[in-house]
Amino acid sequence: MTTTQELYTEPFKQAQDTMMTAFDAWTQAFQKGFGQLEGAVPVDPQQVIDQVFDFATLVLNAQRDFAKQLVGTSTAVAESLKSTK
Repeated sequence: MTTTQELYTEPFKQAQDTMMTAFDAWTQAFQKGFGQLEGAVPVDPQQVIDQVFDFATLVLNAQRDFAKQLVGTSTAVAESLKSTK
């Protein structure tokens, strides 16, 4: 049986997986494009790590905000339904 927590977290996991797949595809396309350019400048791995984690932080913050809005709306609807009984 699926728990309430799993019902809420599964869409976030799917969204995060989708974002990471898209990011990986973008990264591969970007690397192929720059790999073919003459005079391409090597990338600092430390900077790339910081950028990837900064991006992940933005995604997680957006997911947190969405989850809070979802809970707030769900609570308001539940209270509304409870008061009409």
